[in-house]
Amino acid sequence: MRSRMAALGAVFLLIGGVLTAVIALTFPELPSTYCTDVGYRGDPPGGFEYYSYAGLSMVYSPDGGVNRCDTPVVTYAIASVAVGCGVLGFERRGR
Repeated sequence: MRSRMAALGAVFLLIGGVLTAVIALTFPELPSTYCTDVGYRGDPPGGFEYYSYAGLSMVYSPDGGVNRCDTPVVTYAIASVAVGCGVLGFERRGR
């Protein structure tokens, strides 16, 4: 039973790490992304620009600085990592 709990915790930790990497690198525009809409006319000045992480969100500009978007990418992964840590902690406490 304990080895199953440890394996389950490890799986959640792995999912959290992979989820962070995949979402951050390939899917920055999630349904929960918040973007400004400045009503810019004409061609945008450039392409995708990554700024940084602010709190639990990735901050970027999809159109070269005209609009700014916040994606709570880390929030999804933190939930998985928290569950994994909780399961591993519960399993180790039971030893």
